[in-house]
Amino acid sequence: MKVEIKINPDIAEITTVIHAPKMTPELIALVESLEEIEDKASLLTAKKDDKIFIIEPSQVDIVRVEGGELKLYNQNAQEYVVTKSLQEILDSIGSNFVRISKSAIVNVNRVDHLSNSFNGTMHIVMKNGVSDYISRKYLADFKKRFVM
Repeated sequence: MKVEIKINPDIAEITTVIHAPKMTPELIALVESLEEIEDKASLLTAKKDDKIFIIEPSQVDIVRVEGGELKLYNQNAQEYVVTKSLQEILDSIGSNFVRISKSAIVNVNRVDHLSNSFNGTMHIVMKNGVSDYISRKYLADFKKRFVM
């Protein structure tokens, strides 16, 4: 196998391109290894009760700013404090998350239901029971993720 790495400071994200004459078990294993590395890179660290926890993005329902702190709510509605910025988290955790306001992002796979609200916003309730509002500014992007 030939490996070639090209460093380009203008590229924002690592991209892997594999050229092969056919799909092989070794190639499948290589792709799975790369995906596993990507999954581990997106793990979140958060604090609760003076302890640091490692949380998989799939376990997160909502991340939002509350009282000057960035709080993360998992599938059991447990609250954790995150030290990264909201944008850093959104950039690192993948395509299942979408911004719903200037101060919140949600896991689209964990939405329980939506309802219309006042002033053109929507009320969103997550499967863990935590709720928030989708602001008008972010509503169009949110709707693109669903057939609405």
